[in-house]
Amino acid sequence: MSIFSRFLPPITSLEHAFTGHYELRGEIEDADCVIGFSFGFRGKTYTAPGLSNEDLAEVALDHYDSLPKIFQFEIADAYVAAGGDGKEVIRIEKHRVPGKYLDTYEVAVQAKAIMERRGYARPVLLAHPYHMPRVEAVCTHLGINWIADGNERGAIEFDPQSSQKWTRSIDKWRGYEPLAMLFYRLK
Repeated sequence: MSIFSRFLPPITSLEHAFTGHYELRGEIEDADCVIGFSFGFRGKTYTAPGLSNEDLAEVALDHYDSLPKIFQFEIADAYVAAGGDGKEVIRIEKHRVPGKYLDTYEVAVQAKAIMERRGYARPVLLAHPYHMPRVEAVCTHLGINWIADGNERGAIEFDPQSSQKWTRSIDKWRGYEPLAMLFYRLK
C-alpha cells in the first residue's frame, strides 16, 4: 500500500459521490431498523428540515414505515410533518461532545449504540444518493452490517435553499465531497 492510498478515499467511492450511485446490498426483508442521515437544513440556526430531508422522510413513509427508525433530527421532523408517527422515531440531535458539529460519523456512532441497546442488527441506510457512498463507508468502518436497497434513488433532490451550501446543488456537492471523504479517511 502506497502512502497515497493510505490517505486517499477509494476511487470508486469518489466516483459514486460524483454520480449518486452506491452499493446496493441485502434485502429489505432482513432489515430490523432504518438509520436516516440528513442532508442539509434550512436557517442559519435550524428552522426547517429542508427539501432533501422532506424527500428522505417521504421515502421512509413509503418504504420503511413498519421499521423502527433512528433518524437524524432533520429527517425526524420532516417525517412527523409528513404524517409519520413521531413516537416510533429515535432522534439523534446533537454530538456527544458539546459544541461539536453533528456529522455523518457521529450520527453513525450514535445509531450503532442505539442499535446495540435495542438489539437491532441489520439497518437499512437512508441517505441522499450522493451522500450514500460516505454513509456506507462510515457504517462499514464501524462494523454495521447494513442494507441499501436503492429506494431513495431518483427521489431525493438537492435543496437550493439549504444553509449548508454543499447540499444546494450537484456542482457544490462535487466541490465539497472529495475534501470531506479525504477528511474522513484521515480521521
